[in-house]
Amino acid sequence: MKRLGILLAFIVVASVAAVAPPGGTTEAQTGCFSETGFCVTNPAFAEYFRVRGGTRILGFPISREFTLEGFQVQFFQRVVLQLQGGQVQRLNILDPGIMPMTRANQSVFPGPDPQLAAQAPQTSSPTYAQDVIQFVQRVSPNDWNGQHVGFFDLFNTTVPVDIAFPGQTPNPDLVTLLNLEIWGLPTSNPAADPGNGGFVYQRYQRGIMHFDASCGCTQGILVGEYLKSVITGKNLPQDLHQDMQGSRFLGQYSPGSPGWVARPAELPSTDMTAAFEPGTGAVTAPPPPAAQPTQPISVATGTATATSTPGGNINITVQLDDDNIDPGQTVNLTVIATGLVGIDWIEWEGVYDGNQNSNKNDNDSPSDPAFARQRFDCDKNTQCANVWSITPTVSGRYTIRARARDINDNRTDWIGATTLRVRGNNTGATPTNTPVAGQPTNTPVPSQPTNTPVPAQSTNTPIPPAVPTATNPANVPTPTPRP
Repeated sequence: MKRLGILLAFIVVASVAAVAPPGGTTEAQTGCFSETGFCVTNPAFAEYFRVRGGTRILGFPISREFTLEGFQVQFFQRVVLQLQGGQVQRLNILDPGIMPMTRANQSVFPGPDPQLAAQAPQTSSPTYAQDVIQFVQRVSPNDWNGQHVGFFDLFNTTVPVDIAFPGQTPNPDLVTLLNLEIWGLPTSNPAADPGNGGFVYQRYQRGIMHFDASCGCTQGILVGEYLKSVITGKNLPQDLHQDMQGSRFLGQYSPGSPGWVARPAELPSTDMTAAFEPGTGAVTAPPPPAAQPTQPISVATGTATATSTPGGNINITVQLDDDNIDPGQTVNLTVIATGLVGIDWIEWEGVYDGNQNSNKNDNDSPSDPAFARQRFDCDKNTQCANVWSITPTVSGRYTIRARARDINDNRTDWIGATTLRVRGNNTGATPTNTPVAGQPTNTPVPSQPTNTPVPAQSTNTPIPPAVPTATNPANVPTPTPRP
């Protein structure tokens, strides 16, 4: 029971310490949480928080909104949300370049299992959605070694469908997709803590589930809270501190330093001013601290997912299974649309960085044919999705954007969803690595997307086929005419 006390103590201290710092008060206003003293003021973060399970799934906010490596972010107890291209994404905290956590508070979590990853369903399967559910149910059981761990139940009920799909009966495959957006696929089998058989953990691409036999409850580990402790140095478990030696995030929060960053060269384009000070008012900076030694830089790569964005009566989601690739590497791109009325078609295109402001792409002769505009017929369904596999060969930064049209000829604006970087210099662009959410390319599961595309379905189901027909194979994009 000593182990249980240590883990609970961290959770309690991490929450209470944020509530009432010296000289700080918590404003009583909408979107503020007295449990931690922080507020969710950005409308995009607030909406994502609302439709993705709120405190039950994401935990309470534990930071203000601030700039981390060029992106607006906000920390929650179990996740870190970031804005990229105006869309909300999830920072993959467990990436090797961020916080590849396997120890904290004397708890030992299972690491990624390459053999298990090799068993994961392939996106090209015509029954991908069903295969994913069966895979997760097999690997993440509700009952394990005589204990009701409830891993599959937590996975399968993460997204509140009454909020994510108000007034609709959601297609089960879309629910699967949203649950996969939160957790990703399991990357380990269940494993008991070596020091406490009453703790059972399972690692996913985006989080760690934790079963506690003392209460019979299952929930996500507070990985966002742990990353905050790494950055601030407060309530940092000794074993996690040891594992994070050399990390560019360790001990970076430095009130009084420019941008409140101790070693700005290791976190470029970062401003953490008052980031972890509760409330929303101005904070008086203390005197600058003494200089700290420089730590080596660790670079993270990863995948990106853009969440639903309203476009009139249609919400559009764009997902990539990797956002930083080499020329010739294949990446899966998914477009999802849900509407109040039937949807005629969805389409996407990739716009080279220098052309973003022109609101057009030269699809007659794009710099890379892989980014030519592609369209998919939704057959008048109110829920429609498709996945394309593309293989860019021309390096540079591209904005992946999408739009849709409903059966009443109402067409959405282009949704500039996310950025795909193709490494190399032959276009003159210099891509930069960013710690966006997803599966890093240097992990044992390079072919498995962390943001799962909608599976293949027959056209008489609410979700049309996920793989383009033989007349328009996924790896050979065909420009579509401009309407």
